[in-house]
Order: sequence, then structure tokens, then C-alpha cells
Amino acid sequence: MSVSLVIFFIIAEVVSGVALGMMLWATITEGLHRSRNVHYNLDTECLTAKTGLFGGAAFLALDASLIWLVCQILTLNARADYLEEDDSKGEYGQVYVTEMETNGAAHPAP
Repeated sequence: MSVSLVIFFIIAEVVSGVALGMMLWATITEGLHRSRNVHYNLDTECLTAKTGLFGGAAFLALDASLIWLVCQILTLNARADYLEEDDSKGEYGQVYVTEMETNGAAHPAP
């Protein structure tokens, strides 16, 4: 197994867990605040749950999704390396610009 794939997988798991925890924390805190809040003096300011916590959780969730995308790319790369699967797209450098121009494929007819 690829070392970089394992590292990115562990990072993706940790970031996803922290994002989930922060999102649950902000949601539960806000729900408890709204259900248990009783104001006897209406002139005081009402503090709500920490809005930065929910925004940070959303940012971490975005980071986690990008890290999961990198994990998918590394998985495809490791699969191609270890299973020696054929790439249906061909080899690099197989088609050259000069070959396309000589065959007339570079400028199709109108």
C-alpha cells in the first residue's frame, strides 16, 4: 500500500471527525440555548452559540472533502501501480502534433 495514501487517509479521517464534532457541538449548544433560555429582564443582551464554531466546522468539512478527493486520486494511482492495469487512454507521447497535422486532423474541414 502507498505510504502517501495511508497518510492522506488518516488525515482525512481526523479532519472529518473534528469537523463533525465541531458541527454537532455548535448545533447542540444552540439547541440547548434556545430551549433553556428564560429571560426575566428583557433589556439585557441575548448571547447565542458561538457562530465561529459553526463556520470553522464548515471550513473543516470543505477541507476534508478536498483531502478525500486526493485520497481517491491516490487510490487510483496505487491501483494502477500494484494491479498493473492497462490504461485505456494510451501511453504518454503516443500522438504528436506533427502526426495530427499530416493526417489533416488538426484542421477539420468546414
